[in-house]
Amino acid sequence: ITRSGIKGLPSLINACLLSSAWSAGSSDLYISSRALYALALSGNAPKVFLKTTRHGLPLAAVAFSALSGCLAYMAVSSSAGKVFGWFANMTAIAGLMSWFGICLTYLRFSAGLKAQGIDRRSLPYRAPFQPYVAWYGMIAPIIICLFSGFQVFIKGSWATDVFVTNYLPLALFPIMYFVSRLFHYRRPMIKPKEMDFYTGLEEIEAVSYDEPPPRNFLEHFWGWLVRGV
Repeated sequence: ITRSGIKGLPSLINACLLSSAWSAGSSDLYISSRALYALALSGNAPKVFLKTTRHGLPLAAVAFSALSGCLAYMAVSSSAGKVFGWFANMTAIAGLMSWFGICLTYLRFSAGLKAQGIDRRSLPYRAPFQPYVAWYGMIAPIIICLFSGFQVFIKGSWATDVFVTNYLPLALFPIMYFVSRLFHYRRPMIKPKEMDFYTGLEEIEAVSYDEPPPRNFLEHFWGWLVRGV
C-alpha cells in the first residue's frame, strides 16, 4: 500500500485493523467474563467470580478474563510466532473437543427421544442424516486430536513443546469431566427413559408460531435447507 503512493491509505487501513481488533477483543472479553460468571453461578467455577458491582458488573470475572490480554506483550519477543503457534494448537484442540461434546450431547438427546417414543419429525428444526452425522462429528475430532502431534513419536523428532500443546488440552477434557463428576455432580447419569423433555415446553410453544407453507420452488428449497429432510 505504501509503494502505491496513495497518501493516507496506510493510516486508514491501520485504523480499520485497530478498530476491528478492539471490537473483537471487547466482544471476547464480554463473552468470556459472562461465561465465567455463569459457571460460578452453576457451581462449576470458584465463588470469587460471583462478586459484582452494585450495577451488576461481574468485576472479578472481567478482571480475570482481561488477564489474557497480557499475552499480547509476547509480540515484543523474537519468538512470538512460536508461542502463538503453541496457543493456536491448544485452542484448536479445545475447539475440536467442544464439537465432540456437542455431538455427544446430541446423541444422548436423540437416545432420549427414541426411548420415550418421541418422533424426531415432530421437532420444529432437525438436521438431515442424523444420528450418523453426529457419530462422525464425535469420532472425527478424537482421531484428529490423536494424530495432531503424532510426528513427535517418530524416532529423532521428539519435541516437548509440540507434545504438550497438542495433547495437554486433550487430556484435560476427561480429567475435568471426572473431577467435576467426583466433587460436584455425584448423582448418576440420567437414563434416556428418564430425560425430561416437557418442563418449560409450554412457555416455548407460547412464543412460537407456525410458518406459512411455501408458495414456490425456492421457498420449498429454502425450507428443506433450513429445517432438514
